[in-house]
Amino acid sequence: MIGQLVAKLLTGEAGVYIARMQRLAVLYAALTVFLLMMLGFLLGALFIFVAGYIGNLYTALAFAAGFFVLILIAWILTIIARRPPRKRADDRLQRDIASIASVAALSNIPLIFQTVKKRKGLLLVPVAAATGWGVWRAISSYRERSRWED
Repeated sequence: MIGQLVAKLLTGEAGVYIARMQRLAVLYAALTVFLLMMLGFLLGALFIFVAGYIGNLYTALAFAAGFFVLILIAWILTIIARRPPRKRADDRLQRDIASIASVAALSNIPLIFQTVKKRKGLLLVPVAAATGWGVWRAISSYRERSRWED
C-alpha cells in the first residue's frame, strides 16, 4: 500500500489514490458497524434459543459467566503483550537454548550408547551420581525434620 502511494506521488496521481482510500475507509467502517450489529443479533438469537431450554435467569447467568471468562482471557493476553520486549527476548533466548541443547543431546545419543557398550563401567557414573544425590536429599530432609522437632 505504501509502495503504491509512493508510485502515485511520483506519477502525480496521488489525489485520486487518496480519494479512493478515503472511500474504502468509509466502506470498511460501515462494514464494521454492520458486523457488530450482526454479532449482536446472533447473540440475541442464541440467548433466546438457550432460554427456551433452560430458562431466562440461567441463560443470563450462563452468558455472564461466558463473557467473564472471555474478559479474563483478554486480560491475561494484555498482560502477556505488555511484558517488556527485553523479557520476551530473554524468554525466546531461553527457549532457543533449550531446543539447541535437546537437539545436541539427541544427536549424541548413538555416540553415548557406543561408548557405554565398549565401557560398561561408565554406567556406574550416573548411578553413583543419582545415589549420591538421593543420600544428600535424605540427610538434608532428616536435618530439616530434626530442626522442626527441637
